Parts: sequence; C-alpha cells; structure tokens
Amino acid sequence: MSFCTTLLLYCLLISTTAQSQLQKIYLNPKTVAREKQTKFVDSIRFIPLEIKEGIELGAYYNINVAEKYLLIVDYINKRLLVYSKDGKFVKNINYKKLGDNFYPIYKELTNQVAFFGNNKNYSLTPKDQIKIELDWNNPRNKKYFKKYTVYLDDPSLTIKKDIPGEKDIVRVQQVYDDYYVQGRIIVSPLYKDSLDYEFKMYKNNELIKSFFPYNRINEPRFLYSQENLGINETGASHVHIITRPYCDTIYKMIEDSLFPAYKLVLPLENTLPASFYNKPFKNKTERENFYRNNGWIIRQVYSFYETPRFISFTVGYLSNYDSYIYEKQTDVIYKTKNIKSDSSHYNLQVFENFGVTRNGDRFYKPQKAGDLLTFFEQNKKVPVPKELEEFLKSKPPATAPVIVEFKLKN
Repeated sequence: MSFCTTLLLYCLLISTTAQSQLQKIYLNPKTVAREKQTKFVDSIRFIPLEIKEGIELGAYYNINVAEKYLLIVDYINKRLLVYSKDGKFVKNINYKKLGDNFYPIYKELTNQVAFFGNNKNYSLTPKDQIKIELDWNNPRNKKYFKKYTVYLDDPSLTIKKDIPGEKDIVRVQQVYDDYYVQGRIIVSPLYKDSLDYEFKMYKNNELIKSFFPYNRINEPRFLYSQENLGINETGASHVHIITRPYCDTIYKMIEDSLFPAYKLVLPLENTLPASFYNKPFKNKTERENFYRNNGWIIRQVYSFYETPRFISFTVGYLSNYDSYIYEKQTDVIYKTKNIKSDSSHYNLQVFENFGVTRNGDRFYKPQKAGDLLTFFEQNKKVPVPKELEEFLKSKPPATAPVIVEFKLKN
C-alpha cells in the first residue's frame, strides 16, 4: 500500500462505494502511444487579434478567457493585453511599475484581475513571511505587502490600489459561492503546533473541513520546500479535481466532500522511494541534488481535465514535465508531443506543454500568423476559414498573434 493511500485512509472516512470508484491509469513515460491529432480534436476556430505596433507573439504568453474579454499575459514585457472576444484591441495594461514579484491572477468568480506581492521597499525572507502570517492581526505587518486590482466591469480597466487581506497572505482561493479552499504547504520550526493539513475548506471565514495531516515543523516530504495542491476546474461550479504533491492519487471534490477518483500507476523507476517520506534531507542543496539525479520520478499531476471520452493531464516530474491524453475506452495513454497534426488541422500542433489554457470545454493557445500564412501558401486547395480571410489578406507580420480555440472530441 502506497504512502498516499495509507494517509488517505487515516484522515478520510470514505464510503465503500466511493473507494470502489477509484480507477487506475497506467502510465509508462517511455512507451506512450502515437496518434494523429484528428483523433482527439473536435473543432478548431481562429480568433485573429487586432494588430498593434509593439505587440508581437513571444514565447511566454498566457491566455485567460474572462466574461467579456480575452486577457493575454505577456510575462516578458510585464503587460496585460486586453482584447474583446472577437479579437479587437481594448487596452495594454502595463504592470512593470508594480515590481518584479507582481503577476496578474484572473479571478473568474469576482471578474477581477488581482496583483499581490511583497512591498519592494522591504526584503522578506521565508522566515519573515511565516512570522508575519502568524501575527497578521498586528497592524504593522500590513506594510510588507501590496495589492492592486483591475475591475473588469469597470470600462476604464485601470490598476487600482487595494488592501491586502489575510486570504491573500495565506493563499486562500474562492472555488464557488461562499466556499474557499487552501492548499499551500509550508514546513518550519517557527510553528508551535506541529499539526497542519495539506487541504482545508472554509465557508466564508469558518474552517469546516481539513484533509491530509502532516507535521508542519519537520515533515520529511516538505522540508526545505514549499508546495501547493492543484485545484482544477471541471466546468461544474461545485465540482473540482484536486491533486497533491508527491502523491499519485487524483481526488474529486464535490461541494465540501472529497474522495479519490483516479490513481496514476507508474513503473517503479518513476515512483518515489519509501525513504523520501520518512528520511529528511540534510539541507536544501541535498534536496535539489536528489531532484536533479532523479528527474523522471513523479512529483505532481497538474491540469487534469476529463471528458466522456478522454482525460488530459500534465505530470510534473522532479525535473521534467510531460503532457498526456488518456483514452478511456482503450486504456491507452498518448504523449501530446507525439500527437501529430496534418492539413485538416492546418499543420498546427495544438497540444503543447506550455501556453495552452482551458476555459470550460474549450482550449486556447497563441499562434503566430506566419505559421498560417506559410500553410495556406503551400496548400492552395485548402479553404481559408472565414474568420481568417480578411486577416490573412492584410499580410500581417509573421509574429502577429492569433488565438486558436479547440475542444476535445466527446
């Protein structure tokens, strides 16, 4: 029995029915299958973005789909590019002046973009952060942090100064209605009480449930590290998928209940040794060396999304990442980098480890206009999609951004 399973049985009272629903997914990183992209992708739609001087497609862009806008985060230039849903340019929100540790976080439930980070006038160590957290009600501690908000319902779309709260400090996340969760894991001798939980649920400000106990003073798994649980939306507001660091089990959260749904089964060479859970590292350097020397051992599952036919997910190994698609009917796993496109999908590789985001049942990724121009020049018989006709006729720069929207087949 794995460590995760033992711990789960210890801290959760789960019905026999729920346990019987645990489905195993067998993954061997060395022997994943290959297939054409058309097997998985149902439809592709393009959203050409209005061309603006100084805006080109870089390597580090992220897309969020808001109620009225497409939000493009340009991490290199520290700007939030706002477009309408049909690609019209709305505003360039430059957040460079806020400081190096500020990044936009889109909050769907409140329709806001939040920036939260340390006050650049103070240099805080991890120990300082914990001391402040433990004494948050002390007014002097408020000065160490800054918060800014862009209210997307406000047509001005300006960055406004906000007041940091305790939920910002301890990374509490609203998941639906008045329910919040926290999945941040920190180990430190500064804590007086050794008992903490990896995952906690709140209703408003009241703690209602806690799962997965650990020793927050000296837990070997988390010593010299800081970890976070993965909280994945499913499309249903009250249903979420939860993944844990150093655990091969994927959990389903329905309202305020949590139960195991899937177990990722890997070869022994890709699993953590028992000593990882009970023998502490001597220092941070020893931990980092262990990561480098065991780069293909599983660390955590991310971006888990399920349809009636497929499951897409990413595995973070100790020093590597790979994305996969699991076909339920055949029990076959495909590595996304081995999924090949063809002319029916304009030779575009829509599955990538980074840069692809999901909203509901739709995926979004940025694409350079030059890739599309080249394809249609070389494939004259392939009809150009209506939404691209005028855009491509205008001969846009090769680096002009286009958003590709697609969904998985049902």
